[in-house]
Amino acid sequence: MDFQSSRTYANLQIAYEDALRANAKYGLFSKKANQDVLMEISFIFNTASRNEQFVAERLRNILNGGTPTTLQNLGESSNYELEESSLYRDFARIANEEGYTDIASLFSGIANIKLNHNYTFQTLITEIQNNELFCKPNETLWVCLGCGNILSGLCAPDICPICGYPQGYYELYRPLR
Repeated sequence: MDFQSSRTYANLQIAYEDALRANAKYGLFSKKANQDVLMEISFIFNTASRNEQFVAERLRNILNGGTPTTLQNLGESSNYELEESSLYRDFARIANEEGYTDIASLFSGIANIKLNHNYTFQTLITEIQNNELFCKPNETLWVCLGCGNILSGLCAPDICPICGYPQGYYELYRPLR
């Protein structure tokens, strides 16, 4: 029997999605307990959230036959956000039809957020594929996410001359708002 056709594979998918939901839910619960200044409870929820994240990671690796690359993760994320934007557009349409215009506006706004995420992921995919994540065709400003050092150049430096962090800590400079 093909593993991906097995009930075990289906159960792994269910378990993976359950761990993701629990991770997110416990993260929200931790935030609320923190706001209520119930630090022990916040820490417990945070620990449970982190535990669920580790379980989800293990299950995902089994489902994918190993650890997906960042490029694969970006592709999966882009596709997911695009599908979700369509789903939220449908939710907005239904809410409008039923007279819930405020909720329809909320769903439309979420759909726009999803499209923005898709665009961002697609941009990163293109930059990686064109070897332009840390090098641009025109001189630009780069900022180190470690120490905040700002440098001008076609490429981010291999190593930050201030804090010594690697190139992966650099991004395009955007002034603080």
